[in-house]
Amino acid sequence: MLQSQKHMPNWLNQVALKPQSLVARLRYRLQAWASLPARKPHDHVVSGLRQEDDTFRHLSFTFAVIALSARVACADGPLSKDKYIAFRESFPLGGGICGKIRQLFTLACENDTPPEHYIQQIRYMYPGKAELFASVVERLFRIAAADGYLGRKAEFLLADIAHGLDLSPAAFSAIREQYDRPTHAHVILGVTAETPSSVLKKRYHELMRRYHPDRFASEELSDELRLLLRAKTSEINAAYRVLSKKAA
Repeated sequence: MLQSQKHMPNWLNQVALKPQSLVARLRYRLQAWASLPARKPHDHVVSGLRQEDDTFRHLSFTFAVIALSARVACADGPLSKDKYIAFRESFPLGGGICGKIRQLFTLACENDTPPEHYIQQIRYMYPGKAELFASVVERLFRIAAADGYLGRKAEFLLADIAHGLDLSPAAFSAIREQYDRPTHAHVILGVTAETPSSVLKKRYHELMRRYHPDRFASEELSDELRLLLRAKTSEINAAYRVLSKKAA
């Protein structure tokens, strides 16, 4: 047995004691191999996109996020209220497009444009931003699991999106496991089920002060870092809302 382990890939050895994680990673790798031809960028996907225009980059990212969120939310059935709320909390979009988000989201649910189009759009606008890509996938998982479970079609779609954004099997498995555990909200706030409501509230305000974008208003931050900060505060808000309801 020890002899055979020496020839096992590192990623396989690391999860030898985690059967569920192992299965998820194996399935993720197999799905990646099966979809390799579809991951090749197409000229028509990025034609006309201008990386150097910050406003255009932000709008392109916004449209891509709305489209992917809608496809994930509707993958296993009609759009639910909880999934739409999870989308608005996971991606707190603003600007002139804000008033049209619901309409765009509904249209995207019915759109048959391949998800690869939007994946490549994100990759082209923010090349090599691994942290941003992982954050997008994590928030898409949150939308998919908003009804209390992760549908099979949504999981396969999320795997395709993660492949397209070059997430490793380990990264994908780690994100997936977060939504298999009911303690996710506790993990986000760094508390336990026994934490008193007064301490919970104090912890919430502490995290909001640390991550709220307004704290960095006077600093020159990249667009992707500002997006991550907004998404992080949305995640904290969602977790606190869940736990404060339970404490009430």
